[in-house]
Amino acid sequence: MASKGKTLIIGAGLAGLTAAHYLKEAGYDVLVFEKETRPGGRIQAKTIQGDVIDVGAQFYHTNYKICLDLIRTYQLDANIITMNNYNMIMKADQQKKYIRMGSILGTSVSLWSRLVMTRLVLPILLNRKSMALDRWPDLLEFDQVDLAAYTRRKLNEEILEYAVRPLMLTYSMSEPETISLSYFLRSFYMYLTTGSFFLRGGNDLLTKALAQNTDIEYQTTIKRIITNQKGEVCGLETEANRFEGSAVISAIPSPELSPLYAGWDQEQRGFLQDFEFARLPMVVFVGSIKDTVSYWGGINNRLSRHRVSYITYPHQKGGDQCKARYMQAWPLGDFGRELIDAPDDKVIQAVSRELEKHGLFNIDPLQSAFVIRHQHTYPQFRTGMFQRLINLKNSEGNPKGLFIAGDYTEGGLLEGAAQSGFKAAQRIIAAG
Repeated sequence: MASKGKTLIIGAGLAGLTAAHYLKEAGYDVLVFEKETRPGGRIQAKTIQGDVIDVGAQFYHTNYKICLDLIRTYQLDANIITMNNYNMIMKADQQKKYIRMGSILGTSVSLWSRLVMTRLVLPILLNRKSMALDRWPDLLEFDQVDLAAYTRRKLNEEILEYAVRPLMLTYSMSEPETISLSYFLRSFYMYLTTGSFFLRGGNDLLTKALAQNTDIEYQTTIKRIITNQKGEVCGLETEANRFEGSAVISAIPSPELSPLYAGWDQEQRGFLQDFEFARLPMVVFVGSIKDTVSYWGGINNRLSRHRVSYITYPHQKGGDQCKARYMQAWPLGDFGRELIDAPDDKVIQAVSRELEKHGLFNIDPLQSAFVIRHQHTYPQFRTGMFQRLINLKNSEGNPKGLFIAGDYTEGGLLEGAAQSGFKAAQRIIAAG
């Protein structure tokens, strides 16, 4: 049994590790449980014959205050590399239409549509203070508005397919159908006003640094959150042991949290079961990248029935951490869910067929391929979820001693994960 007064954290992703960092800094005893063999959650990198490629989160934003503070604290700021390459959007005629990150003035849509897109700027200007990462609860005015329906009604179909959809796919792995306009407006504001960077050596350098001096039980699955006769959290149960603690932080996706406690009220259980995350198996092809590839991300055209949402080329991110020998294919939406539990060879075959069908297989000769499975990656903020999330956060304290963290609790993104961990730690510290 762990000593009384210990804070127990479920999950060694960025949220859980950030919470552990600030609690340890304040002198608290912390024990983290992680079901995988590594820390980092959806921040993951692979090293192959000296090449380092990110196979999870691809970049950080320049307005990520807590992430940047942690990067500096662990003296990783010398590893920061600015991303300045293009995203690419393929139109129905197969012409390459380029748009630079952070701009709506590329050639992805017509001049008329670019003028029409300025209509998106007005609600942003009117609600500018609410666009900050930690001000997402102020955007409830647009929470019930369906993004795709709004774009068709207020803008046009070209903007939906060649501006809104690509932005949602690359920023949150979301198709715009049923996504909240609130979430899109904040994403669009970030896209226009911030830059992107990654860490030389892999974006998981941060989570590895956070984990280095943290007490973590790897390959340990939590079976149950334990409460006492007063209904207060008093520990956790694994397959082999029970651990006592005065507080528990859940820093795992909502679907994994739901079955760990039997006493959720109806609203809490409904949110935890209904909230969705993008699920996909990413395929990394290894070979020789064709000389014609001069962009980092290729956004594939839904109107041409592409089922692989986009493809990325790690060597085009910048820096020199990998050679031009990797292509990453991201099957999102229904296609990703269809393949998430399929055997690796079936996933590789299905994705390869889709790429070859549309002439998108930009690697020759192919040497090998492998699969990275993302069971719960970017949170999907569907219409009404901001309000339901506020209701969930307001219910904290039921059960007493349980604190909920994770990117989905702070409006998404890596900074949302870091913010949630920081706030959970501060609430525990404030409670004494």
